[in-house]
Parts: sequence; C-alpha cells; structure tokens
Amino acid sequence: MTALYRTTLIGLALLWAQSASAAVLLDKSEIRFICKQMGAPVEGRFKIFDADVVFKPTDLPHSHAKISIALASIDLASDESETEVKGKNWFNVTHFPQAVFQSTSIKALGGENYEVHGHLALKGITQDIVVPMKIHTLSGMQVAEGSYSLMRTVFKIGEGTWADPDTVAEEVVVKFKMILAH
Repeated sequence: MTALYRTTLIGLALLWAQSASAAVLLDKSEIRFICKQMGAPVEGRFKIFDADVVFKPTDLPHSHAKISIALASIDLASDESETEVKGKNWFNVTHFPQAVFQSTSIKALGGENYEVHGHLALKGITQDIVVPMKIHTLSGMQVAEGSYSLMRTVFKIGEGTWADPDTVAEEVVVKFKMILAH
C-alpha cells in the first residue's frame, strides 16, 4: 500500500467520522410524558421510537434530529387507559400511527445548552416548536436531554368528553433523554 493511498484512506476515514450520524442507543434512551387527569399527575412513556441524529457542536448548521414515535407503543401501566388513548378521540393510531419531530435548526445558548427548532407532526397536525436541550457527556457518550410542553388540544388529542381541561389538563410535559454513541 503506497503512502499516498494510505494517507487518502486515513483522510476519508477521518472525514467520515466527523460527518457520521451519532448512533442513538435506543435501549438506553427514553421519551416520557406527564399530564394531569382531574388534578392528579399521570406519567407514561413510549416504548418504541426511532431517532436519526447528527449533532456537531462545532457545525450546528449541519446538525439535525428526526425522531419518529410509534404512538401505539404508549405505556401508561394500564391496559384500559392504553386502549382508550390509542382510539379515535386521542391518538387515533389507526390513521396516525406516528408522531414525528423534525428539526429545522439548532442554536447554541452557551455551555451545554441548546435550542432545537423544528416541526412536530402529530395526529395530522404540524406545529413549529422549540425544544430546550442540554448535551453532556456520561461514560464517554453524549447525552441529550430536555423537556418541553405542548398543548394537547392543538393536536386534537383528547376530543369529545375528554376535551374538558378540568378532566385532563391542556398541558402535557414531554421529557426525553437520548444516549448518543459514535
């Protein structure tokens, strides 16, 4: 192998490493939410989601995230509640099986803090949202975590008798933790 060929291969490998997507360790990552039903907090999570993440803190214009959540994978620790929220008045998973967040830009706020701007598509409705995010390192891996609030009725989640905010609060807090490995 010639020195020029070897140098070219090393250069290409370094270029690929700098531009490659960060693999999201899905089994160590999580998407959770908290809402209130009749004033009492209700917590849940989504067991199945996919994440395509490229995070380059020194090149944010070329960073992005796309998160797809299988809404039928909701876990509320209650079969009856899970069946209800998969139905037409809530997620209507038959017609809208996924929620998708697609970033449009990432802004550094200083230190480990960022804002991720993007579109959230849920139940056939797309809204612009801003997600605060913190990136830190844990055991040699990047951890991206944060939370944001969404108003459920904007996405027609909880229609009919469930639309009353005294029954189920309007605000839903979504929390996420993504473990990124290169």
